[in-house]
This record gives sequence, structure tokens and C-alpha cells, in this order.
Amino acid sequence: MFVYYLLYIGPGPVGSLSTYQGTTGLDMNIWRVLWHQVVLWVGTNVLHLNANALAEVPNGSGDELYDYVLILCLIVAAGLLTAIWSCLDRKRTNYQTLYGWLRLLMRMTVGWGMLGYGVKKVLAGQFPPPSLARLVEPFGQASPMGLLWTFMGASPLYNFFGGLGETVGGLLIMLPGLTALGSLICLAMSTNVLMLNLGYDVPRKIFTIHLILMCLFLLIPEFRRLANVFVFNRRADPVPEVPLFSDKLLNRAAAALPIVFGAVVLFVAGRQSYQDARGFTVVLPPPIRGVWLVDEFVVDGTPHPPLLTDSGRWKNVIFDATNVLTVQSMDGQQNDYLMQVDGGKTLKLKSAFNPNWQATLALESVQPDRIVLEGQFGNDHVSATLDRSDLTDPQKFPLVNRGLHWVDPYMNNR
Repeated sequence: MFVYYLLYIGPGPVGSLSTYQGTTGLDMNIWRVLWHQVVLWVGTNVLHLNANALAEVPNGSGDELYDYVLILCLIVAAGLLTAIWSCLDRKRTNYQTLYGWLRLLMRMTVGWGMLGYGVKKVLAGQFPPPSLARLVEPFGQASPMGLLWTFMGASPLYNFFGGLGETVGGLLIMLPGLTALGSLICLAMSTNVLMLNLGYDVPRKIFTIHLILMCLFLLIPEFRRLANVFVFNRRADPVPEVPLFSDKLLNRAAAALPIVFGAVVLFVAGRQSYQDARGFTVVLPPPIRGVWLVDEFVVDGTPHPPLLTDSGRWKNVIFDATNVLTVQSMDGQQNDYLMQVDGGKTLKLKSAFNPNWQATLALESVQPDRIVLEGQFGNDHVSATLDRSDLTDPQKFPLVNRGLHWVDPYMNNR
């Protein structure tokens, strides 16, 4: 167990935040170089997998096929190293001190994970409010993960509650004497996160499963106490902590280590979460920002009426982020374009998928509730008259306008 933990956690948890994908740090590169050829050889020669499927792609996923093969390699390597270790040290009767160090390191690892994600939720740095494009996107076009992000972003109270539970659990698990309580809270919160990851296909399954296993490992000494209290109604005697050193001063320093580490994690995670939350608020100014319904649409001098069969006809134009323009066609499909605003009156657009495509649209007749876009859009000359949609209308956009009601005369489930 100790060997596998060290292989898994150093220099970063496998499958957590893609620490093996696209990293530039020297220590990360050494780790990747050490395992990369092993993973590829095992994947192609032992598991007979396609080499292309084992490619490390820096796309944010923590559950790539490469990660699963790496986990298998770590398990095998841990088994071999443990067998060699056991043979060389076969005269030792116990590993109490090593067990104590393993518990200390696991407490810090679980605390780091829970505090990192918990503070992000508390400070609204992980799940942003639903974008304007999401509000007019057909419900069925959302991916499961996108639906979860929308649900969490539209539920700031639940988002805060979940983050608070993770933060409290992460803090308690760092404190001496409160490991059991912290582990129970972290186990409950991690299990909830795993169910969300499984139910909404979020690629953080490997890391979350390991957090749960570490919480269960930390609770092993407490199983008898928990059974006595919750099942058998018996007295529960305390479980003494295993001292790491014979010197009391060193033991106190070891006890303080996770507390100091937790304080550092709390500060770093809080600062990053605050910056992320502020980044979500960087949007276009109110005169332009909004969902604009395309009232009239002309392509190369030919008017296009709003027919659902005309997939080339614009239905909505969404101005939200400062660098993205979203165009929704009549069939509900949305296309994002990289946008640069020149002088507040000219939009220069590029496609993220086609480097040769570009567009230049002039903002004309800019009024509070009406905009005219005209210019070259790819190979076509377009003119679009836009009318602002009222985002405060609770009938059109109940997701962001209904709020909490203590008194509900009827079920509003639509």
C-alpha cells in the first residue's frame, strides 16, 4: 500500500488534473519520461491496444486510456517492489512507524484534494453562472457534463453547500485527533462527487475513486469504534495515534505539518478561486451584451424568412464574453467565433477550426433594443437586424429569474 501510494501521488495524482499531460515542469517531465515508454509498451504489447488511443492529449481529461494503463503499471510495479522489500526486510515484525507516516501523508493528500475543490465551490470559482448561449441552446444538445455544470452554476446555494462540506472535511482531516470525523465527511462528499462524475460522465473518476479509498483506509482503525456506536450500542474506546518519533518535540512538529500544509493549500486555492470567479464576470458591457433575436436576415441581397428548414438562416446572435460571438441557426445549432472588437463598431471574426475563414461585420444603428450587423461573413455578404431578448422575463428564462420561493402555490416543473 505504501509503495503504491508513493508511485501514485508523486509528483501528482494520476487522473486528477492531467498532471501527466502537457506539463512543462522538469520534475513532471522526468516522471513522464520514466513511465511513458513503459505505458506504451504494456498498452501495445500486453493489452494489444491501439498506440494512437494511448496518446496523451492535454484536453483536461483525467480519465484517458493512458491513465488507466498507467494505473495498471503502478499496481504491478508496487507489487514487485513490495515483494522485494518484504524479502529484504523479512525480519521486521511490524511497520508501525511507516504506517503512521502513510496515514499522515494520506491525510494531507485527501485534505489537499478536498480543500482545492471545496474552496473553488465556496468562492464560485469552479461552476460559472449559465452563459447566455446556454440559455437559448436546445436542452437535448447539452452534454451530460455540460448539464451538470449548468445545474451547479445555476444553483449557487447548492454549489456553496457542497463546497462548504468539502472544505470543512478537508480542514478537519488535517487536525490531530479529528482524523476520523474529517475522513467521514470527506468520504461522504467524495462519494457524492463520484456519483456525479459517473452520472454525468465527468472525467475525474480515477482521482475521486482514489480519494474514497484513502478515506476508507484512514477509517480502518475506526471501524470497530463506529460499529460499537452505531450498531452495537457499546462503549467506544479511543484509538491512540502511532508516534512517528521517539522525541516529543519532533512528534509535535509532525502533528503541525498537515496544519501548516492545509493553511498553505487554503491560501493558494482561495487566491486562485477568487481569480477564476472574477474571470467569469469579464463580459461585454450592457449595451451590447445580450441575446439578440434575428428579425431580418439578408444574404447577398436575398432575404431569408425565419424558416426552421433553413439551417443557414440565423435565429439568435449572442454577445456575452469579450472574445466570442455565438451564432445560433434556425435548427438550434450554435457556432462560436473568435471575436475582436475594433473601436466598438467593427467585429472581426475567426474560426477556431478553419484558419482560412474570417469575417468582418460592422455594428450599425446600435440602439438599446436593436442592432444591425452588416458585412462579409466568410464568402457571403450578410445583413442582420437584431432585436434584444428580455433576459429578465421569468416566462422566457425561468432558470435565471425564478429564484427561491418559500411559499409555492403550485409546482413549477417545466
